[in-house]
Amino acid sequence: QPTRCFSQSSSCFAPLFAKSYDRAGDQGRARKSNHRKRTRGPPNAVNPQDLVQQIRSSRNCFELGKFLRENPSLFFSEDSIRALIPKVAELKPTMSGRDIAGLLNALAKARVPPESRQVHGKLMIVLGELAGRKIEDFDARGIAMTLNAFAKRGLRNSEFFEKSAEAAIPMIGTFTSQGLANTVNAFAKMDHHHPMLFDEVARAAIPILGTFESQHLANTVNAFAKMDHPHPMLFDEVARAAIPIIDTFKSQELANTVNAFAKMDHPHPMLFDEVAKATIPMIGTFNSQELANTVNAFAKMDHPHPMLFDEVAKAAIPMIGRFNSQELANTVNAFAKMDHPHPMLFDEVARAAIPMIGTFKSQGLANTVNGFAKMDHQHPMLFEEVARAAIPILGTFESQHLANT
Repeated sequence: QPTRCFSQSSSCFAPLFAKSYDRAGDQGRARKSNHRKRTRGPPNAVNPQDLVQQIRSSRNCFELGKFLRENPSLFFSEDSIRALIPKVAELKPTMSGRDIAGLLNALAKARVPPESRQVHGKLMIVLGELAGRKIEDFDARGIAMTLNAFAKRGLRNSEFFEKSAEAAIPMIGTFTSQGLANTVNAFAKMDHHHPMLFDEVARAAIPILGTFESQHLANTVNAFAKMDHPHPMLFDEVARAAIPIIDTFKSQELANTVNAFAKMDHPHPMLFDEVAKATIPMIGTFNSQELANTVNAFAKMDHPHPMLFDEVAKAAIPMIGRFNSQELANTVNAFAKMDHPHPMLFDEVARAAIPMIGTFKSQGLANTVNGFAKMDHQHPMLFEEVARAAIPILGTFESQHLANT
């Protein structure tokens, strides 16, 4: 039966995998170059026959998982793939929850070229179905690892997510800080809301937030914000835990943290001041999205910080060509909302916006001209281009966007 599962024609899986990997690819491109580096090519040439021999000689899932982790580029070899599929099928009947989680984790970290994505996805889906049937065999670490593996690759498995939530809740006290953060982060990435699970994660997390690293703190509040799941006590405690270690936060973590607080309309002036203080010396490490999200969060919470805004402008101007339409609109809107003039930034935003004005959505068009108007910053060419782009799509404008335009 396992062999039959893997020997089925792959054509029936193509729409699922194509859609899943298209979504995963879009998310990866938005997260800069780390995803592209993972899929660009194998770092070192490895003899395919050696890979095949090692796959075939794996006596159990532990050995196979270790091999996958040590050889993340094996999907660049057709011979290796041909050997891997029957080996997984052979071991499948004896797999434990830990085995399944380990293999999925290794597969999620693998380098996968476009031509191998379908078979790679097929392996993950089949193992995911097996995980759903053996959910009682999973411990907290296995659940978190498996959820994270599917979220990392953007592969939906709603049945497993539901079963994992039901299994996780009674054992939530056994999850580590990383496990709690990865669990809600996976649910948020896959847009799979489970209110009871989020409440239980918050309940388990609050007493141990002192053990959370910066990434875990940022990912936790970001997940709650993305799923629009309010939990004021959790946010207050995350702020309290974050402030003493704010210097350990990376640029994305700083931006995501204040962005999450802003999305949930949860004010915490001390946290925002500390984030600003930590951001300014490392502003050169922020990408366009992080710069825009940071000032946007401060503006949403009506939290002025002139030095931060000046440094964001200074960092944004040389890289304004990397901003997308939403980031450009959010940036000028934030500066305008905080009544923080910066003529050079506004001129550069206009210069970058005009050639890509057709990519702006209704809200972005309205926010852009509204931001320029609030700051009394004249730019006739930009206004003409906004009008030209807006007229054909005025039917998509909400009342506020029409009035602001």
